[in-house]
Amino acid sequence: MSDLERHRELAKEKRAAAIDEYGKGRYTVVGDLAIKAVEQAIEALASLENLHFHIRPRSAHANRIKWIKKKFPNLSKYVDMLWGAYGVLGYEGTNGERAKKALEAMEVILNELERESGIRFK
Repeated sequence: MSDLERHRELAKEKRAAAIDEYGKGRYTVVGDLAIKAVEQAIEALASLENLHFHIRPRSAHANRIKWIKKKFPNLSKYVDMLWGAYGVLGYEGTNGERAKKALEAMEVILNELERESGIRFK
C-alpha cells in the first residue's frame, strides 16, 4: 500500500470515528479524531510531493499546519477553528456545540481537499 493510500484510509477511518463518537456524546474525543482525520489527509496529499511529516514527530504538527495554510490558504480559518475546538474539548470535554463545530470544520477541510485533489477521504 502506498503512503497516499495508507494515509487516505486512516483519514477515512478517523473521520468516521469522529462522527460516531459525536453521536454517542463522547465529545472529548471528537476533537482528537477530527484533528487526526485532517492530519492524515494532509499526510496523504503531502506524500504526493514526497513530504512525510510524520517521520519527524516533534515538528510534524507545525509542518502540517504550515503546509496546508500555504497550499490551501482559504482553509486557514477552518484549520484554526478545528484546533481551537480541539483545545477546548480536550480540557472541558462536555461541550456538544464545540464538538459539532469541530466536525463541521473537519468536513469543510476534507471536502476542499477532495475537491482540489480528486482524492476521496470519505
